[in-house]
Amino acid sequence: MTGIVRIAAFVVVAIAAVAPTVLVSAADVELDPTIHHRMSRYVDAKDRFSFWYPAVLRITVTAANDDASFPGGVAVEAVQVGSPGDISLHVVNSPRSTITDEPNGHAAPIPQTKYFYDAASQRWMVAYPEGTDGGGSGAAAPADVSKTTIGGLPVLPSGARFDTTIIPLSATQFVVVQDGGGIAFTNALAYTVAAVGAHVDAKTLAAALRAEAIAYEKQLQTTISPATLCALQSSPCKK
Repeated sequence: MTGIVRIAAFVVVAIAAVAPTVLVSAADVELDPTIHHRMSRYVDAKDRFSFWYPAVLRITVTAANDDASFPGGVAVEAVQVGSPGDISLHVVNSPRSTITDEPNGHAAPIPQTKYFYDAASQRWMVAYPEGTDGGGSGAAAPADVSKTTIGGLPVLPSGARFDTTIIPLSATQFVVVQDGGGIAFTNALAYTVAAVGAHVDAKTLAAALRAEAIAYEKQLQTTISPATLCALQSSPCKK
């Protein structure tokens, strides 16, 4: 996140450069009256997933054909929330049901985290091809799938630099949510990812949007002036 100029330039509608975007009003979602930021829903009609984000941010979608960033899969689409370096959602296809969170030969001193779906046991497995931070075994073991999104999708943690979350849409397709550092609401946004048509409990959704709005507002309070923050809020500011 840069400064006042970039944030003030954000528009109040979401636009998509490639894939169609569906905006769903959040007016029926009850938020705390102190939360001023309107939330919108982005729906990826092609890959059948959605997420919620601060409506003031711009959405840009670009096609990709990247087989290096997430070994085992091919990134075919990138959904940018805000400006480059902010939050990106990468759609990764993997016919072999495997994905690794760091490129091979990456420079950062961070071990790779590899996930793959074991059809025999019908569960997600995790391995560390370069070993672990503590020098332990990188052998495959059952992955922790205890955490899920509001749509019930597994949230697979990553040790990659900055905030990165891997969310399987199916055994052969993933959404990787990550940022370039300094973004406070990345994990809150990732939590709102759901398959199109999935049942989402109304109270769960309201709580998730409240948490994301709070995280976004806290970030704005540290990066822009009070006057600019007031201009970006969807309700009048108190004098």
